Amino acid sequence: MDSSYFLQENSFSLWSLTHRAPIFLYFLFTLAVFIYSHHKLKDTQQRKRVLFLLSLIPFLTLIVQNLIKWGLGTWTLQDDLPLHICRILALFAPLVYLRDNKFWTGIFYFWILVGTFNAVIAADIRFDFPHFNYFTYFIIHLGLIPLPIYHCYILGRRIDKWDLWNAYWVANAFLLLTMVINFSIKSNYMFTRHKPEVASLMDHLGPWPIYLIMLQFIGLALFCLSFLPFLLKNKNP
Repeated sequence: MDSSYFLQENSFSLWSLTHRAPIFLYFLFTLAVFIYSHHKLKDTQQRKRVLFLLSLIPFLTLIVQNLIKWGLGTWTLQDDLPLHICRILALFAPLVYLRDNKFWTGIFYFWILVGTFNAVIAADIRFDFPHFNYFTYFIIHLGLIPLPIYHCYILGRRIDKWDLWNAYWVANAFLLLTMVINFSIKSNYMFTRHKPEVASLMDHLGPWPIYLIMLQFIGLALFCLSFLPFLLKNKNP
């Protein structure tokens, strides 16, 4: 097949068939993995191996994406550093889940279920199917979402209030770091200089920097919502 097929620059539309299809397909794949792990894998080490293998999917996809862009000569400091939350998550997911560090797995729980989930719902993709960025975007983001769910509901990780606050203050520290970098190299990681090009929730939150302040409250509310299942479980053991 001509490689230019995967470089076609078609415009992406939110909630079109090419948006819904990868979500549905990855949901089926994830469901199969969860059912298999729950019914067939009784050993904790085997389940941990499955989680590690799942974490390699977004990690390797991120590496491949960067290698392709480097090979095409389109890799830039302004667009391709691992300074969006989902890129950081993909880059370090294998290490975090392999070491099973409580501090970082707690942070990953909230960052993925809030940040990555939103990135799937309001996908910030420049080009549609069959461009390679379309595939890498969805594989990275959809590949992240099952990780904290598997960790909690298959391996039994409990989330507490300290995980929530750790996730919140580390996210803000990361936001400040990216803001400094953005104004230094004229980039827009974490959208701290302007809103994304595609339609998003930020379009309804006012101009810069008001939307950044509003996102603080929305982010905290969504973190609390993500914590709710564990809060109810802790009250009703």
